[in-house]
Amino acid sequence: MPELKDFLAALVTLIASFAGAWAAFKFQAYEKNVVESDKAVGAGNRAIFTVYALWNVLEQFRKEVMDPYRGRPDAWLNLAAHPAAPVGDDRFDMGGLQFLLERGQANVFAALMLEERRFNLAVDLIRSRSDLVLNTVFPRMAAAGFKVGQAQTLAAVEAALGEDISHKLKRITEAIYQNVDKDLASLRVLYVELRKALEELFPDRKFVQIIFDETPAQPDHSAAN
Repeated sequence: MPELKDFLAALVTLIASFAGAWAAFKFQAYEKNVVESDKAVGAGNRAIFTVYALWNVLEQFRKEVMDPYRGRPDAWLNLAAHPAAPVGDDRFDMGGLQFLLERGQANVFAALMLEERRFNLAVDLIRSRSDLVLNTVFPRMAAAGFKVGQAQTLAAVEAALGEDISHKLKRITEAIYQNVDKDLASLRVLYVELRKALEELFPDRKFVQIIFDETPAQPDHSAAN
């Protein structure tokens, strides 16, 4: 029966073609998933590094600038002011981290955005205080006849600066201590939450492990009073 043979041959050819096309489709989908997973894992590792980079910027400021005056009544006046505030060039790649939203980790994604804003706020406070000290406090002290290295009472300095400037300087300094200390602690918590989320999403992949070598000091509100 030539017709039956021809039909069976055509059917076999059709099935083979379908099987080949299906296999190619599945392989392409697999490759796409691998590429997407690689991108997500890469973005996750970069986010972990960014958490540490932001923490390290604030940690260095805490150790070098804040701690020498922590708890001292003259912290509001003598905390070092620098023309350039500490800068963190690293920022979270929110586009690359969209997979957190798509895979049930919206809280972690939101925490990353919030932490970046907290870091920016801390840096803005440091910059604002430095601007106030360099452009207003120092000129007023010089106009009042204060000499570099000359001992002065805080009351005399406050009188020379005026109530408004003194109050503003105290409040900004207090806010710096509060925000930097809180940010250092919250960045450590964020690292744990982020890494846990990434390991749950990609249990077979490896992620950067950070060892925090210092324990941020607890807030001391008396430092700026």
